[in-house]
Amino acid sequence: MKKTLLTIALAVFALYGFAQSTTTYTDDLTVTINDESTEPQETNILVTENADGTYTLSLKNFMLGAGEDALGVGNIELSGITATEENGIKTFHVNQTINIAEGDAEGVETWLGPMLGDVPIVLSAKMTAEKLYCTIDIDMMSLLEQIIYVVFGTDEFNTTPEQGNTTTYTDNLTVTINDESTEPQQTNILVAENEDGTYTLSLKNFMLGAGEDALGVGNIELSGITATEENGIKTFHVNQTINIAEGDAEGVETWLGPMLGDVPIVLSAKMTEEKLYCTIDIDMMSLLEQIINVVFGTDDFEGSNIANIEISDALVNVYNLQGVAVKTNVKAANALDGLNRGIYIINGKKVAK
Repeated sequence: MKKTLLTIALAVFALYGFAQSTTTYTDDLTVTINDESTEPQETNILVTENADGTYTLSLKNFMLGAGEDALGVGNIELSGITATEENGIKTFHVNQTINIAEGDAEGVETWLGPMLGDVPIVLSAKMTAEKLYCTIDIDMMSLLEQIIYVVFGTDEFNTTPEQGNTTTYTDNLTVTINDESTEPQQTNILVAENEDGTYTLSLKNFMLGAGEDALGVGNIELSGITATEENGIKTFHVNQTINIAEGDAEGVETWLGPMLGDVPIVLSAKMTEEKLYCTIDIDMMSLLEQIINVVFGTDDFEGSNIANIEISDALVNVYNLQGVAVKTNVKAANALDGLNRGIYIINGKKVAK
């Protein structure tokens, strides 16, 4: 009987123990507190693929700062992570509450982690066999009254399908925040027609403002876009949640995008071979408590399926593209007064302001 139990135990151990595989990813890690970021430190993160198909991610001996002033936090481990895969890239988003164990790095006498108790952790990541990019938000409000933002690696994955022809559209781009609009800036937006018939739209090195006061956001890329065509004009409406990658424009030291985590984006566009018009609503409520409204180009297509509002005294309701009423029982002639630039729905038709 003992021999049988031992055989079963060894079989189970082989199945659930040795079925795991662990990959060590090495890349730069940056910590941001109160909008101040540390110098990137080369760091290891271990990702274990478990026998049940889930993953365990471990950041060992996590420190705040570097050198003699470094403060030891401890070992951060998130388990039971489920991932989805597309185009060879695994992605996952995790919201867990954990206890941070003390580390074992030499020279660290006190580890902060065990003093924190339950610590909420929000992790978003992309991963291949060779590369890992992740953002980790560590809620230390209970002890430090701070949320620690951690970025590991760079979001330089090719997440788009195989692309065919790419068209570069150049036109004025205007950004509106709190009803205040920037001066139009000449900008490029790239639209790639993919081999599967979908489109990928890229707005690279997106900035808030201009000149010395400009704030770098990063690269906005929406993929898998499907379009309809009428009168030679392609139109599409997209509602996606993405990670905004850092840009590569010279002179920009900090990119806001990677700190935002998952960012909801709403895009409406019309397009011909020569011209692109689009509105992009970027939800930055999590960090800036703002929705950023972006308008690229002008809506002066012939044969447009976005209507002009009729001038009349009839009372109408005005909805945004999410179906939320922004005005009710207003005269059609004044329906768009006071609203940001963008596309609205009035009497079942899309109307551009």
